[in-house]
Amino acid sequence: MTVQDDFLQYAMERAASVIEGFKIEIVGDRIIMTPQSSVQSWTIHRVQTAAETSGIPGERLLSDVLIQFPGEPPRCPDVAIVEEGATAPYSHDDVLAAIEIVSSKNDRNDYALKVQQYARYGVPICLIIDPFRGQCSLLTEPGDDAYASCAEYKYGDTVTLHLRDDSRVEIPTHTFKRRT
Repeated sequence: MTVQDDFLQYAMERAASVIEGFKIEIVGDRIIMTPQSSVQSWTIHRVQTAAETSGIPGERLLSDVLIQFPGEPPRCPDVAIVEEGATAPYSHDDVLAAIEIVSSKNDRNDYALKVQQYARYGVPICLIIDPFRGQCSLLTEPGDDAYASCAEYKYGDTVTLHLRDDSRVEIPTHTFKRRT
């Protein structure tokens, strides 16, 4: 990490210690503070519940926990499903799926910057849930800065994640709420 990365990390941790109700993370060379909406919170809960219903133990489900990426700022996916036996500090190698709930319309962070980093480091599955559009984008087959496969689902569909440990997570979206 560079001095700038260290400074950004320090500033983010300091801000997070005194500001409540915001998700604070480093994206590129910026600190992003996003208020978490009730829709985002409910969606995170529903995704985690679906994963547990599918047989993923709760200790393998993380929400807003730092995932380390060597030489780049860490990420805090809205939900991460990690390998069995993974322990903190978590690495990109531990992540089976990163799930992001879009927090603002046309969110470049969730649709571009995070996706590029997840793909670059081989995170096998990236699911983007967009309450503004009422749709989910399931990205698989990571390589370079992109995913080779993208399947789109509308709210009401069930999204199935096929994890590399042969687990399946079925996420029903019929109760997901929309935002305007």
